[in-house]
Amino acid sequence: MPVETPKLHVVAVGSVDDGKSTLIGRLLYETGHLRGDEIEAVEEASRKRGRKGIDLALLTDGLRAEREQGITIDVAYRSFDANGRRILLGDAPGHVQYTRNMVTAAAGADAAILLVDAKNGTTAQTRRHLAICGMLGVRDVIACVNKIDLVDYDEARFIEIADELVASAAQIDGPRITAIPLSALNGVNLTEHSPETPWYDGPTVLEVLHDLDPPVIETAFRMPVQWVIRHDEGTHDIRGLAGRIDSGAVTVGDEIVALPSGATSRIARIDVLGDERESASAPLSVTLHLEDDIDVSRGDVIALAAEPPLVATRIRATVAWLDEQPLTIPARLEARQSTRTVPVIVEELHERLELDTMEHVPTDVLEANDLGVVSILAAQPLVLETYADNRALGSLMLIDPATNRSVAAVMVSNVLAG
Repeated sequence: MPVETPKLHVVAVGSVDDGKSTLIGRLLYETGHLRGDEIEAVEEASRKRGRKGIDLALLTDGLRAEREQGITIDVAYRSFDANGRRILLGDAPGHVQYTRNMVTAAAGADAAILLVDAKNGTTAQTRRHLAICGMLGVRDVIACVNKIDLVDYDEARFIEIADELVASAAQIDGPRITAIPLSALNGVNLTEHSPETPWYDGPTVLEVLHDLDPPVIETAFRMPVQWVIRHDEGTHDIRGLAGRIDSGAVTVGDEIVALPSGATSRIARIDVLGDERESASAPLSVTLHLEDDIDVSRGDVIALAAEPPLVATRIRATVAWLDEQPLTIPARLEARQSTRTVPVIVEELHERLELDTMEHVPTDVLEANDLGVVSILAAQPLVLETYADNRALGSLMLIDPATNRSVAAVMVSNVLAG
């Protein structure tokens, strides 16, 4: 029996109007993943908007505000098959105003499709999206130099933009770049090679999606506790720890540690929706029953005692600042990690990424949509790993306690002592 190729989570990013929604629509259309009623609905919507042909961007631009403005605001997801590999593809908004939506879409992605308008070239938003992909651990970027037909399929223009993107990624130690000349509107080099670009002998977008390395699976067992369940079973008071396994696997009899307290016990039973199991692995939601009645609360993390994560109150991290109010230090905020929220102070602001040069420069303020490096002190211990090692325990959201607004996405780069 053939081995199934692992599913790939991909996000399409880039500046507004660079063609992300059109690319996704045509990918779905050419791979046969559209129902007849979907095609009819888009054809009707295209006629109402005065389009000469079918506007495939309307497949993902589903919100009324998006249809009126002609831009993507929300994050739309579609699934399709790439020559035997299942792809979950998200269409992230390109407008700078909706950078927070793009961060949400890119978090957890294995790869990204970055669109660049061949006529306009790279922009600050192009470089911002490339940098955010690097921050979020996206290892591969398919750089689609789109609308190549508008520059008469000019090879020199393609090479110029591709070289700029490779250089920008190298400056931030970012993702690998695979550049492809593309016309999403006409389907050039999307699923098949086009005679319009005889000078290009690289892969199509569909071929790259199929051939990308499988996503790295985190093996260390980690489960944030979402709820502590108590109920009577005869004369016994039964206590279970419910949560979703973020990574790794656990087996009955394993010695575990509850963090941040450090209390240990062993797994007595594993319950999956009423079904008792000998073992369970990510991404199952389970209830763990322990041999000992140790003190565990919502927001604690259960890990194998032999390979625990770190517990600390101070970190150095990369942040994407998303709020209209600038970040200055010291800033008193709250950090949300999975099911736990603790007060924190952003005590140092080290540098900001200058998007024009892709260089880190000293700064004392981060404006909306800036990317920077900070030090954060938490009022209570947090269970942490670097983002490169574990995305779940290496990421935080910063919340303004006065407004309850999410103001920053945080990726832990170093866990500090003290």
